[in-house]
Amino acid sequence: MFSIDLAAHKDDKHVERKPEHRITEGQSPAPYIDEAALRAALDSILLDSLRPTIPVLIVLLIILAVGYLQAPYSIAVPTVIVTSLVTLVLCVSGVFLYRGKIALRHANAVGAVLAFLVIAQRLLFIALSEDPMPTANLILTLVGAGFLLLSTRWFLGVAAVTLAAWGLIAWRAPPSPAWGEYGFALVSATALSIIMHFTRLRSLRRQEGLRFQNESRHVELARRALQLETLIATGSNITAILDLNTLLAQVVDLVQARFGYYYVGIFLLDKTGEYLVSRAGTGEAGRRLSEKGFRFKIGDDSLIGWVGHHRELARVNDVSQDARYVGLDAVPDTRAELVLPLEVGDALLGALDMQSDQLAAFTDDDVRVFQSLADQVAIAVENAASYQEEHSRRLLTETLYEVSRALSQTLDLEEVLDLILEDLAQIIPFDRGSVMLKHDSFLEIVSAYGFPPESNPLQIHISIKEDDVFQQIYYSKQPLIVPEVLKRADWQQVEGLPQARSWLGVPLINAQDEVIGILSLTRESPTSFSEDEGRLAMAFAGQGAIALQNAQLYSELERAYGELERLDRTKSDFISVASHELRTPLTVMQGFSQMLLQDTGGTDDATRQEMVRGIYRGAIRLNEIINSMLDVAKIDTSALQLFVLPVSVLALLQELLRKFQGVLAERHLTASVSDWEVLPTVEADPEALKKVFRHLIVNAIKYTPDGGHITLSGRPIQAGTHDLPVDGVEIVVRDTGIGIDPRLLDLIFAKFYQTGELALHSSGTTSFKGGGPGLGLAIVKGIVEAHGGKVWAESPGHDEETCPGSSFHVVLPLRQKAV
Repeated sequence: MFSIDLAAHKDDKHVERKPEHRITEGQSPAPYIDEAALRAALDSILLDSLRPTIPVLIVLLIILAVGYLQAPYSIAVPTVIVTSLVTLVLCVSGVFLYRGKIALRHANAVGAVLAFLVIAQRLLFIALSEDPMPTANLILTLVGAGFLLLSTRWFLGVAAVTLAAWGLIAWRAPPSPAWGEYGFALVSATALSIIMHFTRLRSLRRQEGLRFQNESRHVELARRALQLETLIATGSNITAILDLNTLLAQVVDLVQARFGYYYVGIFLLDKTGEYLVSRAGTGEAGRRLSEKGFRFKIGDDSLIGWVGHHRELARVNDVSQDARYVGLDAVPDTRAELVLPLEVGDALLGALDMQSDQLAAFTDDDVRVFQSLADQVAIAVENAASYQEEHSRRLLTETLYEVSRALSQTLDLEEVLDLILEDLAQIIPFDRGSVMLKHDSFLEIVSAYGFPPESNPLQIHISIKEDDVFQQIYYSKQPLIVPEVLKRADWQQVEGLPQARSWLGVPLINAQDEVIGILSLTRESPTSFSEDEGRLAMAFAGQGAIALQNAQLYSELERAYGELERLDRTKSDFISVASHELRTPLTVMQGFSQMLLQDTGGTDDATRQEMVRGIYRGAIRLNEIINSMLDVAKIDTSALQLFVLPVSVLALLQELLRKFQGVLAERHLTASVSDWEVLPTVEADPEALKKVFRHLIVNAIKYTPDGGHITLSGRPIQAGTHDLPVDGVEIVVRDTGIGIDPRLLDLIFAKFYQTGELALHSSGTTSFKGGGPGLGLAIVKGIVEAHGGKVWAESPGHDEETCPGSSFHVVLPLRQKAV
């Protein structure tokens, strides 16, 4: 499976590694308090104390300076000057302090200097006045320094200098019993301040130590919670993952993300059972090791090999002290390592490897948590491995489905032929393949894949011989595998092609169960096709044959459709020519019949007059039909011309209704204009619109039984309504007629289409269910669309007893483009 072993990477091993701390195997490091961190915490407390102390001292010094002005000149001047200088130093120190310019390590030095400056100011006044009474203020200052300073060394220094300076002043001053009393008080106060200093310092150290321990416990608890959370998250995530590579990648990334380890990797047992091979790892190192197939031999002198052999975990707190550690250039900063076996029952699956760049990074609690994690990972790996074979089969099925869908999505014959071979190459490896179709006594290559360009495969024809490979496939209708073509005497090697070694032929069977050709797959190596590959190719060939047949049928339909288009154009031309040719004799008939009706000097024979009126009505009706035929011909040939004028649709409809009053009265029908809003005028061809609404009103009269009602309504509409790009109007013609089957609502606008069982003869334009040529709604649709509008019909259904009725909607834009 992999060819890289431990020996191949000996050059990567780091031979020398200097030990830093020696920690016993299995030992968990005891919690301790970092003295440097404690010192920094105390310094921080001191700086926080100095922030309010300095302003207070400044105020007190200012008050003292004012009081000094009452003293004699020789005392007041130097004392005020020194006090001012000390105050200035305090101000500058306060500015630096509040701006964060004083480092923590200098906190006690700054505090001691400031305390001594204040004490020096008091000592100066005592020396100049030679009065021991101000020693009381000095005592308060010294006690405050003992409370404030958190460094014994600095405080004792301040106290010692203070006592020495005061003693010198008292020795040089005039003798007085008061000096002894104040000296005793100063010494007592110094002792008290030392006690206070040590007490506060000890208290603060204990307090900060407890805080550190508490924070450490919180960190440890958070770490434990994180471990448990990771364990739960990993368990819930990996149980649903059945893809092994995805599973392993998620496990290593999750462990590293949660715990921040330097490197996390998973090694799995290979098929030989002798090596643990890198299958997943974090970062660039993991990618490189997995790509190389880096592996450790079970039982060798490596940590992972040792774990695989002994089936026990290995924890190394300092890898420099363990000879089993193999250092790699990919992970050079490893200091501690934990390797756990991945086992299910008695079966070893692999190893989970975690490496840290910190010494003693893995505690006993870590080991327990990660052992549980390793158990979960092992179960998930086992499930994924068990699923792998079934997953592969499912993947193959899905591939076949996708291939089938791709083939079914195109009806182009040439594209289908190319797809058959291209998609088959995704399933079965071969060097060259072809689709061969049978023509009489030979096979013709109609599609090729993998052939040398100079071979011109589409020009190759192979004759069919008795009992050759094609004949066997033709009669058996089963795939044929030839493991070594050189051993078949009837094999026909095509000149100019590389020598074939193994071959697979698969029949292409159409819907009539006939073999129409074969799929020919060739390998130029002696690696034979397997029985499984033969079955797969057979399943694929069945899909390919169907797609090929569909493409051939589609090609034939395209030719038939082209012929139908030609016939339709011929029909339109015939209608146009016939309509024009009929106009002349029809005009003669109409004219003479009208003259006969107006002839008052002839006979009064009523029968003769009725015959003439019949001829006249027939001529009128025939003229209407011819005009409709001409309108249809113009619409079909896009020759319909519009003469656009401002048109009042309401006035146009009212005019049309007046013309139908006689028919409506004869059929006992009522027609009304209702729910009519104030409509703007539209730009349209008035004569063309009269044809539109005349046909719609006639249609409503024809399909409404006697006694019914017809309603015309209209409303203005805004741009966007019914997908109209500009403002417009919508006119609706409703009736209480027999209705329309919803399945026919689009078909009724086709030429010559008629619904229901209509009279086959021309029984009158407005008679109930009267016959006609079926051109009216086609003309309506053509004229409305020529105006940039839309027309459609709505009806709940067709029923001649309940008469659900129907409505026709006409949408017209207010403005027309230039015509």
